[in-house]
Amino acid sequence: MVKLTPIKELNRGKTGLAGRDGINGRNGIDGKAGPMGPAGPSGLNGINGRDGKGGSGITWRSTYNPAEAYNPNDTVHFDGSSYICVKATQGRNPLSRDYWNLVAERGSNGGGGGPTSAAVISKHLGYADYNDASTASAPVTLVADTWTTLPNDGLGPFTNESYLPKNVTTLLDAGGGIDISQLELGSDILIRPDFTVTPSANNSALFFRFSLGTGAGSYTLESSFGRLDLGAGLPYRHALQAMYVYAGDTNTRDNPVNLQIKLSGGGTVVNAGMAIKVLSK
Repeated sequence: MVKLTPIKELNRGKTGLAGRDGINGRNGIDGKAGPMGPAGPSGLNGINGRDGKGGSGITWRSTYNPAEAYNPNDTVHFDGSSYICVKATQGRNPLSRDYWNLVAERGSNGGGGGPTSAAVISKHLGYADYNDASTASAPVTLVADTWTTLPNDGLGPFTNESYLPKNVTTLLDAGGGIDISQLELGSDILIRPDFTVTPSANNSALFFRFSLGTGAGSYTLESSFGRLDLGAGLPYRHALQAMYVYAGDTNTRDNPVNLQIKLSGGGTVVNAGMAIKVLSK
């Protein structure tokens, strides 16, 4: 029998290098939201703002009177409504939106309902007839090729202001022209002049125009009535042609509209007057 001899224990080797990190695992499912925390303490009060400027009061002037002057913040009663003045004025009623603002509008009529169509129309439509008395016995001399303003004193027996538009007191300017200053901007005006010219030269040409505005803003609207070819010394009447003007701006509305004629050969004119039809805005 063979006898084994013990072998001494072998020496251990050195520890190897650390291995690489493994791949991250998947994220876990989100947990439930926790309970709401208690409310924090109230913040400090902010600094007070500056005091506002004091407002201006109104001045009650009772029922509107076209003869009185009004200043901003004057308040009036007019046609069942109340209005406040926003721009100094005299003679422009509260329907003039450039000068007045509505404060409280008149309520609708009870029982019988609102205003009739005739009442609405009469509020915006109107006419006047102004008969001149100054030239019937003293015709105006027309210098050849010179514009001459037709006079109109409104004192003739056929003058009629009974059907003026509502809140309009006159359509005749003190100088004999047309006064449309009490109308709203955008109003329409039809004018039918009635005058008779007697030329001093054969075949004279007759021209007519409206002179409007003032200063640098003045302008004219001109028309030719043709030649008076029946001869000199005869009366030629022009009474059936109506012409149109509109109040498109304050320069036109707030200045007189003058009627003027020019005769190429000179002569005389008698002005019977003019009829005016208005459609107020």
